Amino acid sequence: MIRFDTSQTEVALVSNPGLVRNFRVQVREGGSRDWRMHSTFRHRTQAESCVVALQTKGVSARLVDCDRCPTAI
Repeated sequence: MIRFDTSQTEVALVSNPGLVRNFRVQVREGGSRDWRMHSTFRHRTQAESCVVALQTKGVSARLVDCDRCPTAI
């Protein structure tokens, strides 16, 4: 059965439909040039806290916003 929405409800637009926004924390160890996945978060503040904690320990870490860069690994 197909249903049509006739309620005139306003729908907010999503910046990149079909993708769940997430923030990836990547790390690079030692002299390596390659970044590898460390963690994925749904909220930017959690990802930023993780990056700060890793950098405090001396680990090279970066945050990748996957809404703007969905192919980043």
